[in-house]
Parts: sequence; C-alpha cells; structure tokens
Amino acid sequence: MQATADRRAVIGGERWLTHAPLDYFALDKLSAKGLRANTDVGQPHDSSRPLIKLGDVAVGSWACTTGGWNSPSPRASTEVFYMLAGEGSVDDADGTRHRFGPGDLVTLPRGWSGRWDVTSSETLHKVWAVHTHPEISGASTAAVVTTPEVKKRGMPWSKGAGGGASHKSVYNVGKTAVSVWSEGAGQKAVDDHKATECLHVLEGTAFLTNADGTAYRCVAGDTVVLPKGWSGSFDIVDALKVVSVAVGDQAAAPPAASGAPSSGRRPIVGGNWKCNPADFSELPALVANINACDTSECDVYVCPSNLHIGSVYDKFTNGAHVAPQNCNFKGCGAYTGEMAVDQMKSMGMGWVLIGHSERRGEFGVLTPPESNSLLATKLKYILDQGLNCILAIGEPLPVREKGIAAVMENLIPQLVEVKDLLDPSRVVIAYEPVWSIGTGVTATPQQAQETHAAIRKWIRENVSPACADGIRIQYGGSANAANAPELSACPDVDGFLVGGASLKPEFKEIVAAIAKAKK
Repeated sequence: MQATADRRAVIGGERWLTHAPLDYFALDKLSAKGLRANTDVGQPHDSSRPLIKLGDVAVGSWACTTGGWNSPSPRASTEVFYMLAGEGSVDDADGTRHRFGPGDLVTLPRGWSGRWDVTSSETLHKVWAVHTHPEISGASTAAVVTTPEVKKRGMPWSKGAGGGASHKSVYNVGKTAVSVWSEGAGQKAVDDHKATECLHVLEGTAFLTNADGTAYRCVAGDTVVLPKGWSGSFDIVDALKVVSVAVGDQAAAPPAASGAPSSGRRPIVGGNWKCNPADFSELPALVANINACDTSECDVYVCPSNLHIGSVYDKFTNGAHVAPQNCNFKGCGAYTGEMAVDQMKSMGMGWVLIGHSERRGEFGVLTPPESNSLLATKLKYILDQGLNCILAIGEPLPVREKGIAAVMENLIPQLVEVKDLLDPSRVVIAYEPVWSIGTGVTATPQQAQETHAAIRKWIRENVSPACADGIRIQYGGSANAANAPELSACPDVDGFLVGGASLKPEFKEIVAAIAKAKK
C-alpha cells in the first residue's frame, strides 16, 4: 500500500475512488453564482463547487447567505446533503416545515417542491450528492431530516457482530439509499462495488486503497466517492463513522458487514408491555429485563405504556429501541389523548408500533377500530417524518379454522393499502394470530412458517422480490422462552413481538433463541 503524502483532492473518475478533504469545499474556494431566483426575503447569494459527476450521480458543495425563496417546480432528482455550517429550513408543498443546522442530514426526494430559507446570519454550507432518476410512482416527496452525528437514545441502530459496528438506514427509495454506518478498526476487501457511493466521514480514520495500491487517508470532514464496480479495501485505523449515499440496484452496506444470518435478515424481537405494569415501582425490574438482553446479534425494541414512556425511554443501556404503541397522523396540536411522531423524535425515539389487534377492534375495545386505510395513512406519515415502523397484522380464530387460503384472504386487505410503503429497511411486519394473543395458545411452528411464507410470497408477487427477501416478519402470538427455539427454526420467522413474556426475566432467553437460530 502506497499512501499519498498530501491532502489534495484526487478525482478518480469511473475506475478509481475520488477523495476530497474538507478544505476542498472551503467557502473561499466556491464559485459565486449570484442572487437566488424567486427571492422574497433578504438578498441570498449562493456559491458552489462540484467534485465529480458519475452518470446520474453528482457530488459537490453549496453555500448561501441569509434569505428565502420559493421553489415551486418539483425536483427532477433526489438530493441528499450534510450540513457543515449555518441554519435553514425547507417547507414541503403542504406547508410542513423542516428545520436543520450543523450536523443534520437532509433528503429532498424527487418531486419535492416548496420553500427554502437560510435563517442564520452565518452562511449556510453543505456537502451534497444528487441522483437524477425517473419518477417513482407512489413515493413520498416530503423532506426527511435526521441528525447522524449524535447517537440519540432509542434510535434504530442495527449492531453488527464486530466491535462498534452499526448501520442506520435513513432513506431508501428506488435506487437511492441513504444511511449512516460505523465500523471498528480492521481491514475489509471490496470486489466489484455494487453501487456508486458517496461517503462523508463523520468520525475516525481509515485508508481507502484502490486495486492498484494507491491509498488515501480519510478523516472527519473528508468526502469520498466510490464508482460502481470499484475494487479495493478499507483499512480502518480508528473506528469509522460515515454518511453514505448509495445509488444502484443494491443498497450499500458497511464494508465489514459480517455476522448476518443466512437469509440476510437480522432478527428482531419486541416487548409489548401493553397497559402494564399497574404499579409504577415495578418499572425498574421491567427495564432490567430488557437491559439483560444481548443485542449484538438481534435488534430489540420495547413498547411501554403511554404513561410510562417518559420515565423509561432513556433507561435502556444495551441499544434497545423504544417504540410507542401508537401515534396520530397529524403531529402536535389540539389532538387530546394522542401521541405525535414529532414528540417521539424529540425524545430520540426511532420506532413506533401501529396496527395491533387491540387497536383494530379486538378484545372489546369500545373505541372505533382502526381501519386498514387509517393505518396506511399513519404508516406514510411515520415514514415521511423519518421514523421506522412495526406494522401488526393478523386474523381471528374463525378465519384460521378455515385454513391458510382464508387466512391470506383476511391478511391481504391489511397489506394492499401499505404495499407501496413496505421498505424493508424501515418497516417490520408483526404477524399476530389474534386467537393466540394472551391465551397461551401458540400457533404450531408449521402454522407460523406456513403463514409467514405465504405473506412473503404475496409480497414477492405484489411488491418485489427484493422487498420479500429483505423485509422482516415477526411472529406475535404468545411467544415465550419455551417455544421460541422451535419457532426460531422456521426460515421465514425473523423474530417475535412478545406480550406477557416481555414482563418477565425470560424475555432475554427469547432474544437469545432467535439470535442463535439465525446465525
């Protein structure tokens, strides 16, 4: 390996990696463009500097002074940018405002239109990647803002087998995948990279080496572009954390993505505390049950009761996520008795559960049951706001008794209205045979596998093979430590949504069982 001795930018073109230190995008090196069009606030002047264009992907930097303007024309590309300095906001066409500042990661999908404002006296400065692509039918055009530099409590990190490994998907629509990943020290070879990928380094030090042996030292603030087909290696010296924008038929993953189950689907187990416990003093013991779980090989989340979320959301020490049991689809405001995604985001939560049978009208709940249409509206709202979702579906006993054809006839309407929203990186399906919830009666492994396989088959035929292969389907009917090993052996069972047993110390044994089975 022969490392370059300087920190100049190197443009690698379609064969070699492109590397630009942060200084390449210094404000005094950007070219002035002039006053923004459609300006109605202030005198915003912008400037930019391109780095490279590879086919339908371009990378560069942009800056703008204080002011605001309308952007009425729908975007013809998806732009992802990382904020270096300054503050601003974008308004969606419906008026929803998204604010951002240094360290924030913003995605403006193709079709977005609305308004831009630079709100700080300091010049707004960003590094951007743009993917020009055809319109994607049914895809959301709302902006997505997240903050990758701070690991907020409860955010949806998927920890890998290696020390310090994590991967968080931020946006995954069509061929554009945005994520934040980190990886500990070590070396990994890359052969025929499957996507054109732009990396912006947030933390750590690594040497990226081309196939010819030329290597470049990458540190925080650097931007790297890997062309599709690139071969080389990552030599990570200090734990590396990057923002990734990958464009291609396969979403990019961290270079050391190891320890994944043979299906490629990481197991996931959730504990639904429902309306428990009755005594506030019991909460520490329930939290301890979750913290006792080994999350190195399995994602874990917990759904506390509404009253208890504020008391426990920051008490989980092993990476377990907090997923409220419901949310509205309007946000904050005059919505008595509701919870808003905005509130969840501000507390660092990254997941929410919707569609549970007890919300769909089972077990004598007197409020009107939540319809498939309402749940589709909620799911779209959740995803548009940047959170991930567990969507519960299921069938009652009279349907189960008629066989698998009747079961699917009941489940398909629950899937049809959300089929265009089933992003495997952000949606988990929790199949819950309603007749087994809280009854102690568990579906046999044969029944569970038959139903999970049928759900996956329907997704394959009506959404896409990639979605079917990637989406995780949990089993949610009276799972416990005794039956978890046998159910975990079913190839299409990717985890569990646990009720009663999540209130007991045996919950960690359920997590251990699925993690062991899916190695």
